[in-house]
Amino acid sequence: MMGNIIVYRQPSSSKSRQLSRSLHGYVDKSNYGKYTYERDGLLDKIPYRKLIKGVFIVRERDLQKFVELLEKYQAEYNVRNVELTAEDEEILSSQKG
Repeated sequence: MMGNIIVYRQPSSSKSRQLSRSLHGYVDKSNYGKYTYERDGLLDKIPYRKLIKGVFIVRERDLQKFVELLEKYQAEYNVRNVELTAEDEEILSSQKG
């Protein structure tokens, strides 16, 4: 089975936080912490494998969503097709989203 490896970095620190929130999600608090809301990020909706900071393996069908998000926040990125190991296939075959 084939997958895609995405390597990215965010040169601007101001957009870095926004990208991180869009990818990983965050907890939103209102009324001085009385109410909390969990905001999902893209990675809450798709299966992925994180290798190190800024390096992810995703399924081919989820690649476009990931790339669109990186382009929205002007991140530098590279994408390559890779052959998945058995462990990668097991992780990426989970049925998120």
